[in-house]
Amino acid sequence: MDPKRWLWFVLTSAAMLFAIDAIVLAAWQRFVRRRQWNRWLYRVPWILAAVFLVVSPYVSFKRISPSQLEEGMFVLFAASTLWYLPKIPIAVVVIIASLARAVRKVFARSRQWLRQRSAPVVPSNTDTGRREVLGTIAWSSAVVPFGIVGKGFFDTDDLTIYEEEITLRSLPRAFDGIRIVQISDIHAGSWRSPQPFRRARALIEQLKPDVLVVTGDFVNFDPKELELIRSDLQRLRADMGVFASLGNHDHYNSPQNHSLLRSVISNCGLTLLVNANAALRTHGETLYIVGTDNTGLGQNFADLPAALVGVEPGAPTILLAHDPTFWDKEVRRKAPIDLMLSGHTHGGQVGIHFLGVELSVAQVVYKQWAGLYRDGEQYLYVNRGLGTVGPPVRIGIPPEITVLTLRSPKPQYG
Repeated sequence: MDPKRWLWFVLTSAAMLFAIDAIVLAAWQRFVRRRQWNRWLYRVPWILAAVFLVVSPYVSFKRISPSQLEEGMFVLFAASTLWYLPKIPIAVVVIIASLARAVRKVFARSRQWLRQRSAPVVPSNTDTGRREVLGTIAWSSAVVPFGIVGKGFFDTDDLTIYEEEITLRSLPRAFDGIRIVQISDIHAGSWRSPQPFRRARALIEQLKPDVLVVTGDFVNFDPKELELIRSDLQRLRADMGVFASLGNHDHYNSPQNHSLLRSVISNCGLTLLVNANAALRTHGETLYIVGTDNTGLGQNFADLPAALVGVEPGAPTILLAHDPTFWDKEVRRKAPIDLMLSGHTHGGQVGIHFLGVELSVAQVVYKQWAGLYRDGEQYLYVNRGLGTVGPPVRIGIPPEITVLTLRSPKPQYG
């Protein structure tokens, strides 16, 4: 990625985070002063805020280094994440509480004016005491987000297998029951060691896939990041082949490094499909794996018509396209694709499960953000990713390995 653009992004993000910091710490300072506690209880957080205002942009900018973060840098990045991320929900609560107080004051003054009272409305001791108790409870509860984010550092390796069975109307009986294992968004530059990907590779071996696909974002910014996991990439196996497409992060480098990245992926034994396709044949039947380059987030490298050249009309076709927004743009009700496999969203990395419903910050940005989607006889599956980008945490959205079992339609008997 262009260092100037990345620096602008980092500084803008730092300004927003400091604004959140200021909102929370100003409220904490008022809380401490009302109770006449030691002033250092709010002075120390302000000092730390000033420190992280410098540390956070510096560490973030270092992330465009051509290798994974050194241990010290990673610790600083994790500390910065733990300092800022939990304050986001706290800031929301502080803002809502401030707005509520402002509305109450306006209402009280309006009521006083209507009643033509000259004396100000004085809150009762009971009301004041209640607010003090509620304030204490609220600030005591503020430790919860910090605990959740702290746990999220350890959940980045908590691999979860998601399984789906999909019936494709054009799938021949010869391919009935074929198992496709999908991984996505490796982001090798975000890992400190090869162990997380090694565990993923071992788990994939146990799943015994017929086809293995990787739907983009092998690295953050540089092909050298792949050295960390290269030996395990080379050991990825599937009976009918290992196929891959490119993601947006795979383009965040120079043309020379992008070419090098493609060479490294191919030399690891993966069939990299860049606006191309591969035919899988068994018992005289054919299934096509099609791969487009990335389109999305300002990139427009996909060429679906070129990728479909040579695909037999009516043959079952599976598309690897990193960004799920490509489904609405080019695929759904527009192209002869039976199943599209994507990643990119990471499932938002932060979310909750409640009464069987999965909610995530990714839903604010993406219409199709995780799991299986269907429109008529066309399907889209969005993988939640293996690695992380941005904060090195996963909260409620574990890293994913997907197992898709394809079925042909059941025979119709008259």
